[in-house]
Amino acid sequence: MTTTHASPPVRDDAAAATDQWLLSLKTPCYVLDPTVVMARYADLRERLGTPLIVSLKANPNLDLLIRCGHAFIDGVELASLGELDIVAGRINAPKYVNNPSMDEDFMRAALASRCTFIIDSLEQAQRLIRVIGKQAAPHTVLRLNAGQLVSSGKHPADHFGMSRHDALLTTTALTQANVPVVGLHTFAGSNSFHIDDKGSDAAALAHALAAFAPQVAHITGMPVEFLNVGGGFSEHFPSQAQTFDAYRQRIAPLQKNFKVVHESGRGVFAGAGTFVTRVRSIKALGERYVAVCDGGLSHNFLLAKTESMLKQYAQPRLLRRQQAPVDAPTLPIQFVGSTCSRADVIGWSHDASAPPSVGDLVIFENCGAYNQTYSVSAFLSQSPAHTYIHQS
Repeated sequence: MTTTHASPPVRDDAAAATDQWLLSLKTPCYVLDPTVVMARYADLRERLGTPLIVSLKANPNLDLLIRCGHAFIDGVELASLGELDIVAGRINAPKYVNNPSMDEDFMRAALASRCTFIIDSLEQAQRLIRVIGKQAAPHTVLRLNAGQLVSSGKHPADHFGMSRHDALLTTTALTQANVPVVGLHTFAGSNSFHIDDKGSDAAALAHALAAFAPQVAHITGMPVEFLNVGGGFSEHFPSQAQTFDAYRQRIAPLQKNFKVVHESGRGVFAGAGTFVTRVRSIKALGERYVAVCDGGLSHNFLLAKTESMLKQYAQPRLLRRQQAPVDAPTLPIQFVGSTCSRADVIGWSHDASAPPSVGDLVIFENCGAYNQTYSVSAFLSQSPAHTYIHQS
């Protein structure tokens, strides 16, 4: 991934100036705004009324982190040695490492960086104990499987975390090795944050963790200090004001005895990133225009919706270099990428409009979380998308 530093020119009409700046960029590219990251982090943290840990895997861009990492006052969650390398020496807030496949090298680096370990299994705890040896023991947090924790059938049967039984065995092993267990963790998955009063929502997970905490404390002889109940917040979380109000009321009793914390990656980063691609070819096909772009699923895999049963494609903004021809027929526009895969459809504009022109920009919003890192750029040996930082 190449990162180029650039700033749009300062003019009276900021929006028009930004559009002119966008037209000058090398495409396909991502445009990331650190001021939006910081604003969304502060907004989500206030709505929750709790500390908020940032999941860096959503967007581990170093240039972005340099500009906004100081705002992540409650810490960052890291899922790889590469992510730890990015924050080492740059983030003074708490660091949490969380990956079921963590090997010894990752563990040693995390120990040197004084990270808190989120433990996924008894075997992982035993491996950590061996790596620690005679070093000072780190703090650990036990991850419990959300589906096992709230057995309502509403949470996905994923493979993360432990059953209650295994969590207690893990607690015993860590305690016997003098490794402190300071918290409990669970996560129900992306876009899972909701309130339904039926025992299967986000607040129910928090209460289930709290109910399990005394069993852990009985083994360790120390109270569980905090509950990390994950997040699952969507990029559209500002529209869920009533949900947040109800959620705060539901978890308020827990805050008398525990420090309740949350995590977010998508909610913090999604709205701070834009994907920009350029029209390279245009044709009429059937009752639509097909705009072939220089960026596609190799650069933004999530736009192709290949993992969705019902494909609801994003509708991008078309930034024309010049006025559209007035005499051209108006048709819907299908936006496709640059590969030979028929799955490489990245957007639709179903409103009839004049055809784009070669060189026009196709701009997708809400692409700041996972879109870039989740993409398989090796297909057809395509170069990765460029990255620009644009501070509004």
